[in-house]
Amino acid sequence: MRLLGGGLIFLLVMPIVILIGVSLNAGVEQAFPPHGLSLRWYQNLANRNGFLDAAKLTLALAIGSAAVSVMASVAASVALSRYSFPGRQAVVTLLLSPLIVPQVVVGMGFLVTLAALGIFSSVISLSILHCVITLPFTVRVVLAAMDGVAPSLEQAAQSLGARPVRAFFEITIPQIAPSLVAAGIFAFVTSFENFTASQFLVWDRTTLPVAIYTSIQTENDPTAAALSSLIVLIVVVFITVFNRFVLKHMFAGK
Repeated sequence: MRLLGGGLIFLLVMPIVILIGVSLNAGVEQAFPPHGLSLRWYQNLANRNGFLDAAKLTLALAIGSAAVSVMASVAASVALSRYSFPGRQAVVTLLLSPLIVPQVVVGMGFLVTLAALGIFSSVISLSILHCVITLPFTVRVVLAAMDGVAPSLEQAAQSLGARPVRAFFEITIPQIAPSLVAAGIFAFVTSFENFTASQFLVWDRTTLPVAIYTSIQTENDPTAAALSSLIVLIVVVFITVFNRFVLKHMFAGK
């Protein structure tokens, strides 16, 4: 079992090791093992305005779609968990449907629909797309958390004079706060790394995954590898800091 576990870890880590090795190559082409070590391709990122613009757009899309999806999921979860109405299951299925439909179909559907409406702005079209594809992840997490909160707690607060909205924000929201954070992270990651559907809507602007793919297809220098390695480093630092400080603070006293 240890040998099997070590082999699996090796298979998971080696692509990252190779990626970092390629990014440090002193030569002018992607090669592993590297022909000498150099940070020239990391420095070259400062001269690639296309990557910088794509990164800004991708971050804005990820943050915006995560915020919208979490807020929409809270509203949907309140309706779905607290009320019984005809077609409830159909609404749940509709909200989760982007998980079932292949991303290629979603991207093509958005392309055809938005083109028919005369919308050729990548910012607008990608914003709508990313809100749609991140919503199922947040709905599943928030709805599960909402089902675990007893409505009687809010009713008790209301019986003591609290308005329904105040009771919800002071009683229910703190209880589902960890789930809201988790849902936001799921949505952020889903939006940030989306390539398959986003590639159909990059008319006048492009996202970072699409820009990296285009660079790999048209160029042979290790700049894209350097950028990918930098993203891996940022993710590792973020996860480390988040686990050490944010989660520790959120679950303190529980």
